[in-house]
Amino acid sequence: MDQYRLINRTQPYPHESLWGFLMRCACANHYRGHQEILQYALDASSTNPQVEQTEIPRLATYTRNSVHELDQLSGYSRQVARKGRNWKILSEWLSKSTFLKLRHAPICPRCLQEQPFLQGGWHLAFNTACWRHNSQLIERCPQCKRQLALSRRHPEYCECGFDLRKSDTTPAEAEQLLIARIIANRSDGPLNLDSVCIPANQVENLARLSLDGLCHSLWFLGHHLLGNFPLSQGSGLRKLDARETREMIAAACWLLSDWPTRLNEALSKQIAVNSKWSGDNATMRLLGPIQRYYESHIGSSDFRFISSPYETFVRQLVKQAGIKTRPSRLDSPQLELDLS
Repeated sequence: MDQYRLINRTQPYPHESLWGFLMRCACANHYRGHQEILQYALDASSTNPQVEQTEIPRLATYTRNSVHELDQLSGYSRQVARKGRNWKILSEWLSKSTFLKLRHAPICPRCLQEQPFLQGGWHLAFNTACWRHNSQLIERCPQCKRQLALSRRHPEYCECGFDLRKSDTTPAEAEQLLIARIIANRSDGPLNLDSVCIPANQVENLARLSLDGLCHSLWFLGHHLLGNFPLSQGSGLRKLDARETREMIAAACWLLSDWPTRLNEALSKQIAVNSKWSGDNATMRLLGPIQRYYESHIGSSDFRFISSPYETFVRQLVKQAGIKTRPSRLDSPQLELDLS
């Protein structure tokens, strides 16, 4: 079997990116790239290399590592019946590719100076800053201006040959650093989560959520309630660029800094701007895609700090609007009484 395994073993770092780990494996064994490892180990497609959870044991054998060592890496996926594909990041499963960076991922130059490996948390779209060095993560090579592709040969070098460790950095905003610390608290914690952005109880609420729940909360608060992004009849899930992501984080933190007072302002504004949404119940006619996203992703008990004031304000707004139609699933018997 040894002829079907790598000659030189590369040890994974805790919570390392799977793709960064494979880059290091390829370099240590003089492969042209990590795609070649996947082709030999898993018969993976060269055009769309992807690692399934069920393939981790085979990949562990090929790279001379244990299944446990590779299982804690970030970036592989699984197919869940009736739910679609999930991706594992920092030992948690995420449900939307929108929340991830799977072909390109940012880096922190100073982290690469200390240890040249790609951190698994850098795959998260809402992770835009380095909590250790208080700087924004870098999305593009300073020399060629291209996004940092995960298909490159070395974690610390761009495809153009530029040494990413020499990149200049920009100080991160307080909101970015807060979210970065909440994310890193899972792999590097416990961390100090004190922040000037939002009250301590709201920081605690965000920190208690799963990674998937945190991403859904930021999307709901920053995009649907306060974002300057077009809202369609759908949930609006789409890839955001770095600027849009920073704006969404800032918007979510602004809402939570005076919650739930600013929730009322945001909902009233959305109703005024989008007064023509259609629907067969009160809340859907008033709130359209906001309500759809809420019912799909935010309505569970895990999001009680969001759902309780949201439902309270929705009842008040529907009553004030004088709409008397069939209530939605969210609308309680109390709302029916309010509307009568």
